[in-house]
Amino acid sequence: MKSALKLIALVLAVVAAPGTATIPVAAASVNQLVPHKALYRLSLKGSSGTNDVSAVGGQMAFEWRDACDGWAINQRNLMLLESAEGVMRSVDSRMTTWEAKDGSSFRFIIDKDFGAGGGEIVEGRAQRTGTGAVTARFTAPSEVEMDLPADVMFPSQHTLALLDSIAAGEKFFAASLFDGSEFEPAGFVSAAIGLKIVPEGEADPLISGPYWPVRLAFFGPENKTESPDYELAVDLHENGIARRLEIHFKDFTVDVALQRLERFQPGGC
Repeated sequence: MKSALKLIALVLAVVAAPGTATIPVAAASVNQLVPHKALYRLSLKGSSGTNDVSAVGGQMAFEWRDACDGWAINQRNLMLLESAEGVMRSVDSRMTTWEAKDGSSFRFIIDKDFGAGGGEIVEGRAQRTGTGAVTARFTAPSEVEMDLPADVMFPSQHTLALLDSIAAGEKFFAASLFDGSEFEPAGFVSAAIGLKIVPEGEADPLISGPYWPVRLAFFGPENKTESPDYELAVDLHENGIARRLEIHFKDFTVDVALQRLERFQPGGC
């Protein structure tokens, strides 16, 4: 269980052209996006039987706001893990980010508490210059500057590009992603997009429209293999709302079920 705590914190802190100053996204995806607040419940969906995790609990609270010239995300996650011997461990993380809509700037602060396993704060910003160069400057846990790929995407930008791929009828999408959740350079994410599904009898208008099952594979910067660090399955609506998620670790799977959903009213930009 102990070896999984850091990876779990990374997963919970994440729930989205070279040589240019920005990487624009299609206007259609931006116009469809719904700023919202969602609460999800965590539970154990399945286990290989070879790991020490026998039960999972906790919640994930997610806010995605339109901040006029940028996207603001606030996320609080608490995952409780119980071992076969009945020992409880927790991973508690808080993430606050702001991302310029033109992809030029990204600020982040992530506070992770591993319970008895200690904790970590990761803080800094990434900047895309007029020449296309992208640099991440960390101020915590220490002051370090890292170069990022010129085509790297930030979280909201990545989500919008994925929605563009879905709207275009594409089946695959891949990109470099930097979310600031770890004290390291950008990783790589590949997505397999499934067929459109139209829910029946859904009362909430925010999730009554069609959605697409998407399977995302996350590779850290040091992972040079074909096996991802973890995978995320998400049922994603075209308005950017995830109606359900599954986090696939190597030995167990966590179900992330939507409990409450609220739309934020326009901020009067």
